[in-house]
Amino acid sequence: MTNRFKAARQNTEFTHNDVNSDVKENIEQPSKINIVTRNQSVITIEKNTLPVAKRVRTKHGRNLTTPLFVEELTAIEEAVKKLGQEQDISIATFIRQTILDQCKKVLGKEGFNEIMANQLNSVKPKKEKE
Repeated sequence: MTNRFKAARQNTEFTHNDVNSDVKENIEQPSKINIVTRNQSVITIEKNTLPVAKRVRTKHGRNLTTPLFVEELTAIEEAVKKLGQEQDISIATFIRQTILDQCKKVLGKEGFNEIMANQLNSVKPKKEKE
């Protein structure tokens, strides 16, 4: 009895070294990354290991500063005031949620959720006593 797949097994022209080239590599990022900010201070970005209750945006996050014209800020304040009658919301929460909603539209739900699942903390180095 002959093996009908013998000829197929002997034909190896189509194979190459990287047989899993269509599979994403799971390349782990370094556990800590140092970043120099605009004011030349150094912060460290590291994987989040804190429980939800102890993770705080002001302590473990980064700031986004955006200059606005007076009328733009007034429009944002009025929108927040109007929404504030229906739900308890701050300007910071309104701006953050609006930006994140737009990011989700641009990146797609899957891409956005993948980024958000990779929780990182910003750690400011302790000042040395002189």
